[in-house]
Amino acid sequence: MATRQQKARQSKLDGSRGLAEWITIYQAYNAIFKLTELALLPHGLSLPQIHLLSVLKKGGAILTTGEIGRAMVKASQTITGLVDRLEEPGLVERVFDRRDRRKTWVRLTDKGEKKLAEAFPVTTRLAEELSSVLTDQELKDLQAKVERLRNAAMDKLAGALGRI
Repeated sequence: MATRQQKARQSKLDGSRGLAEWITIYQAYNAIFKLTELALLPHGLSLPQIHLLSVLKKGGAILTTGEIGRAMVKASQTITGLVDRLEEPGLVERVFDRRDRRKTWVRLTDKGEKKLAEAFPVTTRLAEELSSVLTDQELKDLQAKVERLRNAAMDKLAGALGRI
Protein backbone atom coordinates (compact mmCIF):
# COMPACT_ATOMS: atom_id res chain seq x y z
CA MET A 1 0.00 0.00 0.00
CA ALA A 2 1.41 3.39 -1.01
CA THR A 3 2.12 5.95 1.67
CA ARG A 4 0.75 9.47 1.49
CA GLN A 5 4.26 10.73 0.55
CA GLN A 6 4.55 8.21 -2.30
CA LYS A 7 1.12 9.19 -3.59
CA ALA A 8 2.04 12.89 -3.44
CA ARG A 9 5.26 12.28 -5.40
CA GLN A 10 3.39 10.17 -7.96
CA SER A 11 0.66 12.77 -8.40
CA LYS A 12 3.32 15.42 -9.11
CA LEU A 13 4.63 13.25 -11.94
CA ASP A 14 1.16 12.39 -13.19
CA GLY A 15 0.16 16.05 -13.14
CA SER A 16 3.03 17.25 -15.32
CA ARG A 17 1.54 17.95 -18.72
CA GLY A 18 3.53 16.16 -21.39
CA LEU A 19 5.90 14.28 -19.05
CA ALA A 20 4.43 10.83 -19.70
CA GLU A 21 4.60 11.53 -23.44
CA TRP A 22 8.23 12.70 -23.20
CA ILE A 23 9.15 9.53 -21.34
CA THR A 24 7.40 7.41 -23.98
CA ILE A 25 9.17 9.30 -26.80
CA TYR A 26 12.51 8.83 -25.01
CA GLN A 27 11.89 5.10 -24.51
CA ALA A 28 10.81 4.66 -28.14
CA TYR A 29 13.90 6.57 -29.33
CA ASN A 30 16.21 4.43 -27.20
CA ALA A 31 14.63 1.17 -28.35
CA ILE A 32 14.78 2.23 -32.01
CA PHE A 33 18.37 3.45 -31.57
CA LYS A 34 19.47 0.13 -30.03
CA LEU A 35 17.67 -1.94 -32.68
CA THR A 36 19.31 0.12 -35.43
CA GLU A 37 22.74 -0.17 -33.82
CA LEU A 38 22.35 -3.96 -33.71
CA ALA A 39 21.23 -4.06 -37.34
CA LEU A 40 24.19 -1.90 -38.42
CA LEU A 41 26.82 -3.90 -36.50
CA PRO A 42 27.69 -6.16 -39.48
CA HIS A 43 28.32 -3.02 -41.56
CA GLY A 44 30.70 -1.50 -39.02
CA LEU A 45 28.65 1.69 -38.64
CA SER A 46 26.79 3.31 -35.80
CA LEU A 47 23.49 5.15 -36.21
CA PRO A 48 25.16 8.58 -35.78
CA GLN A 49 27.77 7.62 -38.38
CA ILE A 50 25.19 6.56 -40.95
CA HIS A 51 23.25 9.73 -40.14
CA LEU A 52 26.35 11.84 -40.86
CA LEU A 53 27.00 10.00 -44.13
CA SER A 54 23.33 10.54 -45.09
CA VAL A 55 23.54 14.25 -44.25
CA LEU A 56 26.61 14.54 -46.50
CA LYS A 57 24.91 12.65 -49.33
CA LYS A 58 21.80 14.80 -49.08
CA GLY A 59 23.93 17.96 -48.83
CA GLY A 60 25.80 17.34 -52.08
CA ALA A 61 28.65 15.22 -50.63
CA ILE A 62 30.52 18.15 -49.04
CA LEU A 63 29.49 20.29 -46.08
CA THR A 64 31.19 22.25 -43.31
CA THR A 65 31.32 20.71 -39.86
CA GLY A 66 28.98 23.50 -38.72
CA GLU A 67 26.40 22.60 -41.37
CA ILE A 68 26.62 18.94 -40.38
CA GLY A 69 26.21 19.83 -36.70
CA ARG A 70 23.10 21.91 -37.40
CA ALA A 71 21.57 19.17 -39.57
CA MET A 72 22.25 16.53 -36.91
CA VAL A 73 21.52 18.80 -33.92
CA LYS A 74 24.89 17.89 -32.43
CA ALA A 75 27.70 19.88 -30.80
CA SER A 76 30.84 20.54 -32.83
CA GLN A 77 32.91 18.26 -30.57
CA THR A 78 30.54 15.38 -31.34
CA ILE A 79 30.83 16.04 -35.08
CA THR A 80 34.62 16.14 -34.80
CA GLY A 81 34.64 12.71 -33.13
CA LEU A 82 32.26 11.24 -35.70
CA VAL A 83 34.33 12.63 -38.57
CA ASP A 84 37.50 11.23 -36.95
CA ARG A 85 35.94 7.75 -36.82
CA LEU A 86 34.67 7.96 -40.40
CA GLU A 87 37.90 9.44 -41.75
CA GLU A 88 40.08 6.59 -40.46
CA PRO A 89 38.53 3.93 -42.77
CA GLY A 90 38.35 6.46 -45.62
CA LEU A 91 34.58 7.03 -45.66
CA VAL A 92 34.98 10.81 -45.43
CA GLU A 93 37.83 13.25 -45.80
CA ARG A 94 38.47 16.67 -44.36
CA VAL A 95 39.13 19.59 -46.66
CA PHE A 96 40.57 22.70 -45.02
CA ASP A 97 39.40 26.09 -46.23
CA ARG A 98 42.41 28.14 -47.29
CA ARG A 99 40.49 31.44 -47.03
CA ASP A 100 39.05 30.74 -43.58
CA ARG A 101 41.21 28.48 -41.43
CA ARG A 102 38.41 28.11 -38.87
CA LYS A 103 36.24 26.38 -41.46
CA THR A 104 36.61 22.69 -42.21
CA TRP A 105 34.72 20.92 -44.95
CA VAL A 106 33.87 17.24 -44.81
CA ARG A 107 33.58 15.34 -48.07
CA LEU A 108 31.89 12.00 -48.64
CA THR A 109 34.36 9.72 -50.42
CA ASP A 110 33.48 7.08 -53.02
CA LYS A 111 34.16 4.45 -50.36
CA GLY A 112 31.79 6.27 -47.98
CA GLU A 113 29.12 6.46 -50.65
CA LYS A 114 29.42 2.71 -51.25
CA LYS A 115 29.26 1.98 -47.50
CA LEU A 116 26.15 4.17 -47.20
CA ALA A 117 24.51 2.40 -50.17
CA GLU A 118 25.28 -0.96 -48.53
CA ALA A 119 24.09 -0.08 -45.01
CA PHE A 120 21.21 2.34 -45.63
CA PRO A 121 18.74 -0.36 -46.75
CA VAL A 122 19.15 -1.94 -43.30
CA THR A 123 17.78 1.21 -41.67
CA THR A 124 15.06 1.52 -44.29
CA ARG A 125 13.85 -2.04 -43.71
CA LEU A 126 13.86 -1.54 -39.95
CA ALA A 127 11.93 1.75 -40.25
CA GLU A 128 9.36 0.06 -42.49
CA GLU A 129 9.04 -2.90 -40.14
CA LEU A 130 8.58 -0.77 -37.03
CA SER A 131 6.26 1.67 -38.79
CA SER A 132 4.00 -1.17 -39.91
CA VAL A 133 2.20 -0.99 -36.54
CA LEU A 134 0.75 2.36 -37.70
CA THR A 135 -1.61 3.10 -40.57
CA ASP A 136 -0.42 5.50 -43.26
CA GLN A 137 -2.63 8.22 -41.76
CA GLU A 138 -1.31 7.58 -38.23
CA LEU A 139 2.24 7.79 -39.55
CA LYS A 140 1.46 11.05 -41.36
CA ASP A 141 -0.14 12.47 -38.19
CA LEU A 142 2.82 11.36 -36.10
CA GLN A 143 5.23 13.05 -38.52
CA ALA A 144 3.33 16.33 -38.31
CA LYS A 145 3.16 16.25 -34.50
CA VAL A 146 6.79 15.27 -34.01
CA GLU A 147 7.86 18.02 -36.43
CA ARG A 148 5.91 20.56 -34.34
CA LEU A 149 7.64 19.33 -31.18
CA ARG A 150 11.04 19.36 -32.88
CA ASN A 151 10.51 22.88 -34.22
CA ALA A 152 9.41 24.15 -30.79
CA ALA A 153 12.43 22.52 -29.16
CA MET A 154 14.80 23.88 -31.83
CA ASP A 155 13.41 27.41 -31.38
CA LYS A 156 13.81 27.15 -27.61
CA LEU A 157 17.32 25.73 -28.03
CA ALA A 158 18.31 28.55 -30.38
CA GLY A 159 17.06 31.05 -27.83
CA ALA A 160 18.94 29.35 -24.99
CA LEU A 161 22.15 29.15 -27.00
CA GLY A 162 21.78 32.78 -27.98
CA ARG A 163 21.85 33.72 -24.27
CA ILE A 164 25.06 31.80 -23.54
